[in-house]
Amino acid sequence: MTTIEAQVPEPVMEQARALAARERIPLAQLISLAVTQSVGVWSHESYMEHRARGASRTAFDEALSEVPDVPPMPGDELP
Repeated sequence: MTTIEAQVPEPVMEQARALAARERIPLAQLISLAVTQSVGVWSHESYMEHRARGASRTAFDEALSEVPDVPPMPGDELP
């Protein structure tokens, strides 16, 4: 584990303290979880952007043409 020092706006810290208390976890654990989740989301977005650069409308249309044109299964209908 690495220990860091960061400046956090006081209103955000107040919310974090309240959330940690509500969840009955240490504030440090809440902050660690939040950073871990944020890094995961940003990494996933970067990965999706990377994959999207290689996409083409033609390939999408070709893949879509293989989907059968049938009514949805019971329960899958749109409202």
